[in-house]
Amino acid sequence: MSQVWERLLQYIRDYPGRVVGTTLGLLCGVCLISLGLWKTLVLGTFGFLGYSIGKWTDDEGRGIKEFLEEKLPGRPDFH
Repeated sequence: MSQVWERLLQYIRDYPGRVVGTTLGLLCGVCLISLGLWKTLVLGTFGFLGYSIGKWTDDEGRGIKEFLEEKLPGRPDFH
């Protein structure tokens, strides 16, 4: 059994794009079947926004408060 896991892990290391793409494709398919088109699009949009904000905070080394202050200038303080 451990040989199967070793081969699986080696495949994931060799082809990470294929594994991630297949996983995302299956997840989108399941969401479309179970939730419908519009709920899946809303879920994907919020997922993308969350990823974008998280990537920005990782790259810039600042928090969500600074992100909101930069992207929404002139708004009241975000506390």
